[in-house]
Amino acid sequence: MRKIVIIGFGSAGYAALMAAKRKHPSAEITVVDPKDHDLMHPCGLPYSLEGLLAPDSLFQDIQLNKMNVRKIKGKALKIDPVKKELLVDGESGELTVPWDSVVIAPGSRPLLPPVPGIMESVGKGLYPLTTVEELRAIESRLRTAKRAVVIGAGAIGLEAAAALCHRGLDVRLIDMRDQVLPGVMDDDMAKTVQDYLEGKGIVFMPGAPAGEILHDGDFRGVRSGDTIIETDLGILAAGFVPATEIAEQSGLEYGRSGIAVNNAMLSSAADVYAAGDCAAGWSVIDGKPFAAKLATGAYRQGLVAGANAAGDEQIWQGTTGTFVTRIGDLEIAGTGFTREEAARRGFDPVAGKIKTGILPHYFPGNTEIAIKILCDRSTGKILGAQALGHRGAAERINLVGMAIEFGLSVEELGRVETAYCPAVSEVVDPLHKALEFLKRRMRK
Repeated sequence: MRKIVIIGFGSAGYAALMAAKRKHPSAEITVVDPKDHDLMHPCGLPYSLEGLLAPDSLFQDIQLNKMNVRKIKGKALKIDPVKKELLVDGESGELTVPWDSVVIAPGSRPLLPPVPGIMESVGKGLYPLTTVEELRAIESRLRTAKRAVVIGAGAIGLEAAAALCHRGLDVRLIDMRDQVLPGVMDDDMAKTVQDYLEGKGIVFMPGAPAGEILHDGDFRGVRSGDTIIETDLGILAAGFVPATEIAEQSGLEYGRSGIAVNNAMLSSAADVYAAGDCAAGWSVIDGKPFAAKLATGAYRQGLVAGANAAGDEQIWQGTTGTFVTRIGDLEIAGTGFTREEAARRGFDPVAGKIKTGILPHYFPGNTEIAIKILCDRSTGKILGAQALGHRGAAERINLVGMAIEFGLSVEELGRVETAYCPAVSEVVDPLHKALEFLKRRMRK
């Protein structure tokens, strides 16, 4: 009987389990994970902080025992690719687990920037927002806190800032770069998001790196340059680092972007696969490294790794980096490269951007959407897109993401027929309006 071990049980680990079960139903599968519950859904943490759902609703138990899956609560320490054994630090001490194939999927850990005072402040008023335990500590702090600072203006930072603002706090959002959502939105689209946040009362401080974390046994604030931000609560959203410790201990190839894998998600050791945030990925557009660490991408990688660990021969083509977030009532979505990233990779990007209504002008309840699509000028190959609106951003970006996945051009995506009803959409969908404008820009 084939023995499969899955290290870590998030999006990638869960997908690996499902794929392995489908390919090899009789396989003996062991999951190694330190959580009390089978699954925890971290993407819901900021929305729980906002008060939209209870913290406990983020836990999920899928009754692994009824699936004939053994779960070991503990931490995987080292893989021996020769003996095909895994050393685990379990609840009752160290134990050895034999395997025929392994899927490494422990995810990532919060980045703690090398800033004076940070180690003394984490957990004492300054918190990453990555676990329910951290969420509860933040909730406890909110009983007396009136001011908050969020370090990092990526998606999690924006979601946390909006949640704290909704809870009535005076919120400062800082980032060392000069825009929100750096690396995933062009500056003009990011400016619209910034204006929305500031309209809600959130103060964004661009180009403001955290130079020192102020503390006196408890978190007191942040120094950025000559500016001191005194506050009662801090959220650390400066990014994540791939969890590659087990690769280091096991002699596997890895780097800053994660564990090295091929398109079968196979690591440098035979029968050892890696998937999710711990694994290095690449763009489906040009096959070059692309640091898009998203739950959806992790799930797709996990499906390939799990199936192959069970004896299949599946391939992962790369990621489109398709994402969406909701800040208040603003939906923000994107896929592929920004204009700056596309140029850096050697393309000649041209963009088409429109702002229009979702519904016909005569229909009540209309809202606006902004869509920006990028392509390579010479080939027309779609390189990326971004959308902002109160609704409809994700559904259109998903279409562009599909086009990127299959290498479609502007002309080819423009042939897609979209559904129409005046209560739902325009006859000429906003996506097609953006594509038509892009085609005119290409001819200039």
